[in-house]
Formats: sequence, structure tokens, C-alpha cells
Amino acid sequence: MLGNTVNLDNLEEPLDLSFVEEVIATITNPEMWVSLASRLVYSLVLVIIGYIIIKVLTMIIEKSIKLRTKSRLQGNVKRQDTLVSVLRNVIVVFIWFVVIMMIFEAFDLPVRTLLAGAGVIGLAIGFGAQTLVKDIITGFFILLENQFDQGDFITVNTSGTTVATGEVISMGLRSTKLRGFEGELYFIPNGTINEVINFSRENAYSFLDIAVSSEEDESHVEQIINDYFKDHWEEEETFIAPPMVLGLNSVEHGMSQIRIMLEVEPMAQWGATRRTREVIKRVLREHGIEMAVPKMDLSQLPANRGKK
Repeated sequence: MLGNTVNLDNLEEPLDLSFVEEVIATITNPEMWVSLASRLVYSLVLVIIGYIIIKVLTMIIEKSIKLRTKSRLQGNVKRQDTLVSVLRNVIVVFIWFVVIMMIFEAFDLPVRTLLAGAGVIGLAIGFGAQTLVKDIITGFFILLENQFDQGDFITVNTSGTTVATGEVISMGLRSTKLRGFEGELYFIPNGTINEVINFSRENAYSFLDIAVSSEEDESHVEQIINDYFKDHWEEEETFIAPPMVLGLNSVEHGMSQIRIMLEVEPMAQWGATRRTREVIKRVLREHGIEMAVPKMDLSQLPANRGKK
């Protein structure tokens, strides 16, 4: 029983209420509430100023981009909105970051320690997202430099190798989507795009060879073609100017090849070439001239060699 004796003196020691007293003193201190209120008001003012700055800068960027790109983008509202959105997001992140850091300082929080921790985390994320960052940066410059537009027909090259050729279906900061000749879809990360060949920005040129018998007078044939297109070239809606007859290009296999150059709207060269060939065939036939076909010299066949 003596071993289980309880020391009653220890139970009579008073509890340490100093912490509670400090809390109560702090709460009941008028200076604390004044300081807290001033810091909250200061933070609210910072938030309002940050919001106003974002609004003003967004308006400036939107107006400047529309004025700068109006003639080149030909009213492409989607591209303008994309550029404005990207720049606005950059401004929003930067402004709110500055505002938050200033609020932290107002409440005596260790800003440098927080920045150091954020830097380590950001560095770790950066190593894992290098490709994504590269894609986004490249996409931003593609949009900013107006290298191609939605609906353009382009060829994308990477390190000298053609990756895809087709119509631009959609474009963004991360990737670009093309539709090929046979309907195939290409999803191309923007970071892999090294070279772009755009077929839709300038007028297209097409060279059309018209074959007639070498017995025909080439000058007469050229005159017929010139006379027709002098009065009828505007019937082809895609022509930018009357077709130009360049003259005799070659003579072979009993045919004279007369070359004609067409200047047409972007991406219209294939259809315009087919229609022009049909028109010229009809016009020449009306003048009693048939388009020639290659002639084969049967005497050169193995079975006919040595025969007289």
C-alpha cells in the first residue's frame, strides 16, 4: 500500500494559464484591432488597384492588337481574341502575384521563405514540363507573327522533313490540327514546328501546257488563245489577271507544247487549271484545231526491228 501512495502536494500546484492570458490580452488590445483593420483595408485597396490595372492593361492590349493586326488578319476575330486572352492571362498572373506578395508583407509573413519554396517547386515542375512550355511559347509566337490562319493550306516541316500538308482546322498555344488530302487529321505540337510553307497567303500561279500537232502554226494557235482570253478572262472568277501565253515550250513526239501561265486566287490553281484546259480545248476545236496526243514510233518496237 505504501508503494501506491499519491503525493497530494503535486495536485495542488496551479495550472499555467499564461498562454490563455496572453491570448486574452491580445484580443482585448485595441491597438491590435486597429492594426488588423488597417492591414485589411490596405489589402483591399491593393486588390482594387490590381483589378483596375488588369482592366486598363487588357483594354490597351485589345485595342493595340486589333489596330496592328486588322489589315493582316482580315477580320479574323478568333485570332485576335486568342492573342488578347494569352496576354491577359500573363498580366493577370503577374499582377495578382505582386498583390499577394505585398499583402503577405503587410501581415509580416516570411515572403522570402515562401518565394524560395515556390522556386524549388517551380524548378521541379519546370524540368518535367519543358516540352509543354516549349509548345506554348512556340504557339504564342506563331499567333503573334501570324504565320498561318485557320483555313489556310500549309506544309509543316521539322528539321528539314515534311511532317504534314493540309488545311488548318484549329490552332492554339499547345498544338495545331491539320486535315490532309484524304481526310486524315494531324495533331502537331507547336514546339516541333520548325518551318511553315503557307500556300494561302499570296496569289497562286499555275503553268498549263497545251499540246497541238507540230504541223500547226504555233503563232496562229497562240493568237487564238490570246484573243479569246482578252475578252473572256473575267468569266473565270478565280483569275487575278488574263492568262499569259508564254509561247512554245517544247516539241516532241509530233506535238508542240504551248505554255500558258495562270495567276489565280490562293488555293484555286488546280480547279482553274482544269477549267482553263477545257475552255482552250473547246475554243481550238471551234477553229478546227484539235489538241494533240503523243505519237508512238512503232518502228522502234522489238518485233519490228530489222523489218523493211
